Amino acid sequence: MCREDSNNSEQTANECPECGSIEEEEGDTHIHCAKCGFPKDTRADDGGFVPTNPNPNPNSSKTLGSYVGSREDREIRHDRSMRRLSNLNGRVAHKKPTFLDGVLLELSRTPAPTYLHAAAIDILKIADNEKTLSSMRHALRRKPDSPEEARQYRQRLFAVAALEILEDAGHEAPIATLRNEWDIDMFDLKRVKSRLNKLVKGKVTYLTNSAANSTSARRSMLLHQLSTFRDHLAEQESIRSAREVFETAKQITSSMGEPIEDDDDWVLSETTNRPAAAVAAKTFMEAMHRHGFSRESILELHGRYPVSTLDTFILKKGWEGRSDDVTEEA
Repeated sequence: MCREDSNNSEQTANECPECGSIEEEEGDTHIHCAKCGFPKDTRADDGGFVPTNPNPNPNSSKTLGSYVGSREDREIRHDRSMRRLSNLNGRVAHKKPTFLDGVLLELSRTPAPTYLHAAAIDILKIADNEKTLSSMRHALRRKPDSPEEARQYRQRLFAVAALEILEDAGHEAPIATLRNEWDIDMFDLKRVKSRLNKLVKGKVTYLTNSAANSTSARRSMLLHQLSTFRDHLAEQESIRSAREVFETAKQITSSMGEPIEDDDDWVLSETTNRPAAAVAAKTFMEAMHRHGFSRESILELHGRYPVSTLDTFILKKGWEGRSDDVTEEA
């Protein structure tokens, strides 16, 4: 009888206060009612896992930091061969940027198309293999204020000189823009360019457009220049107006006998021997005039992306009726 009363009392104590069920299940932190999920009791904290050293050293001291500064440690750190290996590893691990690395970095900052960057990199690397660029020192007409600025100026000279070599071969490069932005002295640039030319002469096969179709090359140059003007006008005005002017400029350029569309032929005209940058700039400005842009807006665009051969063209007054004169001016 007493055992039955004890069992009944234990069963009553284990009943869930919510639903009366005595079935239980263990959770992560509590014991829950299996029927309704009510937390009935808190579980004891788990002591956790205490890792042990799988390879204990019976001779090691249990004092924290006892090895550092010990006699054995001092002998290793003061060993001449160990110090030599440590210094050698430090020199190998630390790679200081070379002068050529700086030239290539400055080249990457120029607004030239990707294919020109790749071609200029080849020119610079070939020249550096022939003679280290950093060793080609000469007196500069422009005098930078500090050694760091002088080094950067010389690196920029090599970058612009490589692009100008490509421009001489018929490729379009933003030489005028870079000379203005970086304050490049013309005579400094000529001297560096002359040295680069001598080093890469006969070693760079694509310094001419002879390997490519001349019409395709001309089309690529014109579209690149027109796209550049479009992007600058989008920053100056709006993307929508820049696109409209761009399409009109393409039509004007095509009507002058220049290859713009894939099926266009390159027709012999007065603009045939003119640089693509000059032709594209003049047709783009004429397109701006047709879309009602003011002369001030055209001059502002010229300031953003100057083309050295356009000063006379854009400074003339009387834009009225200039749509018929674009071919003559170009």
